[in-house]
Amino acid sequence: MMRWIRLLALVLLLVIAGVIASLAALRVAAYLRETESAATAAPADGKFVESGHGRMFVMDPGPKDGVPVILFHGTAAWSKLWWRTTAALKNAGYRPVVPDLPPFGYSQRQGGYSRSEQAARIEGMMTTLGTGRAVVVGHSFGAGAALEYVVRHPDRVIGLVLVDAALGLTQTPADAPAILNYGPVRELLTSATATNPLVTRFLLSRLIYRQEAATDATLDILKAPMRVEGTTSDIADWLLYFAGSDRSALSASRDEVARIKLRVAMIWGDRDDVTPLAQANDLRSLIPSVSLHVMKDVGHIPQIEDPDAFNAALLSAIREVASAGTAASRDDSRPEARR
Repeated sequence: MMRWIRLLALVLLLVIAGVIASLAALRVAAYLRETESAATAAPADGKFVESGHGRMFVMDPGPKDGVPVILFHGTAAWSKLWWRTTAALKNAGYRPVVPDLPPFGYSQRQGGYSRSEQAARIEGMMTTLGTGRAVVVGHSFGAGAALEYVVRHPDRVIGLVLVDAALGLTQTPADAPAILNYGPVRELLTSATATNPLVTRFLLSRLIYRQEAATDATLDILKAPMRVEGTTSDIADWLLYFAGSDRSALSASRDEVARIKLRVAMIWGDRDDVTPLAQANDLRSLIPSVSLHVMKDVGHIPQIEDPDAFNAALLSAIREVASAGTAASRDDSRPEARR
């Protein structure tokens, strides 16, 4: 009997050693891959903009006289993933402004990654660009930062569009697992998942319903920033924000969200298992001036799963919130409103 116990213990130790060796190899591979500066690796069709909280990489193709539409991307994405939407907005006469929210993409990873810190970056970026008031669009995890910006700077916003928003308003606040407090552990986990190009297709497939949307072109976009120096360690630090609740965020308060006066429109995939449709219905109960457009047979990333239908829905939502925002501005400008 003791012989079998010793044999089982040996096998278990070998398995554990093999897992640790594999994780270590992936971390080394990430280190060897992440050799380029953001300035060198960034695509030529974007630009770097000072925000007062680090340089932001931004896609800003114009037209400069169009109504600005700020697009917040989700986890592990960056500005280029909006490329079809950016083209549709530009063709419709809007000015799409698409920043990389650090630590993703090519923006400078300076400071923290809380919702308030991301909102401060966007405020600084918009001031530098001189955009004036804008329509704000937030997708997935990026919707938290978008909502935070709206709550903190309502005078800078025409209206808000939320796309399969991951806001955590229906969840009990919790801290990140204690094991993530150890930097080397976070880096090992990150290099095995978020910055491992071998599993990008698998991770994307868990987020979408239409699997054909996981094209090679889309995967190449997601993988491109993985060669920027420090990517794994920076995303590992962000993991603490992702795995725990942002208790300092105004947008994490149901009472604060319920006070929003701006017009809000939502676009949601009916097959979204990441942020189920029930979360959209909860938001409808919180915010009086909210509308909901449900896309059929679409998961968590509608802008890549059904881009034409999504762009049509987004343009409609932007017109809706912009019309309401313009009317509100006219009302505020009346003499009796200023008394």
